Amino acid sequence: MTLWRLAARSAADDERDAALSRAAGIPAVMAPLLRRRGVRTAAEASAYLRPAEGVLHDVGLLEGAEAAADLLVATARRGGRIVVFGDYDVDGVTAVAQLRAALRRIGADAVAFIPHRLRDGYGLRPDTVRRVVAELAPSAIVTVDCGITAREGVACARAAGVDVVVTDHHLVPKELPDGAIVVNPRQPGCRYPEKDLAAAGIALKLAEAIGRRAGTPLSVVSLLRAAALGTIADMVPLAGENRVIAARGLAALGGSRAPGLRALLAESGVPAGAAPTAEEVSFRIAPRLNAAGRLDTALLALSLFEERDASRAFEIARDLSERNGERRALERRVVAEARARVEARDGGVGSLIVEADAGWHRGVLGIAASRLAREYHRPVLLFGIEGDRASGSGRSIPGLSLHGLLDTLAHRFTDFGGHEQAVGGSLPASSFEAFRDDARELFAESVPAEILERVAEVDAPLELEQIDSDLVDALSRLEPHGSGNPRPVFLARGVRTASPFAPLGAGGHGISGRLRAPRGPFRAVAWQPSETVARLTESGASMDLLYRVEPPRHGYASSIEILDARPAENAA
Repeated sequence: MTLWRLAARSAADDERDAALSRAAGIPAVMAPLLRRRGVRTAAEASAYLRPAEGVLHDVGLLEGAEAAADLLVATARRGGRIVVFGDYDVDGVTAVAQLRAALRRIGADAVAFIPHRLRDGYGLRPDTVRRVVAELAPSAIVTVDCGITAREGVACARAAGVDVVVTDHHLVPKELPDGAIVVNPRQPGCRYPEKDLAAAGIALKLAEAIGRRAGTPLSVVSLLRAAALGTIADMVPLAGENRVIAARGLAALGGSRAPGLRALLAESGVPAGAAPTAEEVSFRIAPRLNAAGRLDTALLALSLFEERDASRAFEIARDLSERNGERRALERRVVAEARARVEARDGGVGSLIVEADAGWHRGVLGIAASRLAREYHRPVLLFGIEGDRASGSGRSIPGLSLHGLLDTLAHRFTDFGGHEQAVGGSLPASSFEAFRDDARELFAESVPAEILERVAEVDAPLELEQIDSDLVDALSRLEPHGSGNPRPVFLARGVRTASPFAPLGAGGHGISGRLRAPRGPFRAVAWQPSETVARLTESGASMDLLYRVEPPRHGYASSIEILDARPAENAA
């Protein structure tokens, strides 16, 4: 059962909210939402509600960026080849696209290399570096979305006489790679204000530095389109500069004339000329781009950003959609098999779910772990066994640093890295059982019971009769939504359906119907509804709802999304 936790209020809070509402000229319900997002003054409210007008920080504050630009521009001017070495997810692909475009714009011989997830594994491994050196003969390698822990890979490149620039946003180890210029806002001594940039955001800043150093104007708008996709897809907090990157990039996507982006948006169901929302990027666009790297090579996704023939671009976009369908099927299989093991396990779920199988496709482990983490409200680690190697991905739950805890077991891994909420790593297959025992024991001892309780944070009470077009418009100004800025959750009491809800579409993933309200019935949907939600919406009983307001979109009227429901407290 989910605990509904309404944000605490005091008389002082009411006074502050009223003052902010008057000063900023916003509806009363908006003031507490903004204050919980760190907004205190009318000026801050104006800036927060107009992120597309925001400015980006000075790249000169980003440690290593100017030195990296100097090296790359000098390499380009003497005719040396630069390999842009990326990761195979959306963040990595969009970062590669930006840097290669910037380098080519200044006349560099820039070649992209993205490792194959299954053949090469993640990051700047020595074997992969040796292949890059042998096949591409680079003078310099610049990594994106990887490399911060690749001490051996960097050493291998430097031994071959290749200069290395590491651009990465993952957590910084105690020792940085020797002999490389490192661009990571998390590194010690870096004065850059935004520490949570995605790899695509760092690539945007480095591209800016390259253009400035070369004296060549670059289209920031074009770069922002790719940077927004990577920033949103990688689920970094959409606050501060990330919020500006996402908002400006989303607005620019609607007016893109690039055949590849136009084809991708159309294939994802975004009408021509319309700017996608962050949710559409997360649930429609990013999965298509990710599918290429999950199942085969991410170079197909990268090619979409560079394709100039419209018909070929639509073929690539369709191919990505088909691969995404294959990815979903593989993911469903892993989730179903892992779920069966969890349900059959003696002693319940415990504090950590960790499973492995030789038949699990490595490319879908992360997304399967994410789905199971949401379902069980537990951190999840899933591994695929291939020969003598177990390679896995993990996803966490709010309030629990998966990387921080697992770092104490780093000696078990042959490679390991990631963020607080997402990790990846490999270990010998022969030691998996011992690792699982250690990990379960560690989490059982270290994770507080309250973190494992499923809690729904409720922003404010808001009865359906309070929702009008002005409020919907005001709420829409909180976009783009995502990590660090979720769509607000409201509580309405004593709600009844206007008619029984029915399955939504052929897939059976949701239900839809209408709720009674003084201004007329409200359209409502519930995605993957719980048994309680399904029962209450079908019976017509009085219920208390947790919900989100969905603004009008692509010709559809405003609606609400039901997140949870209970029998009304005052029901007979």
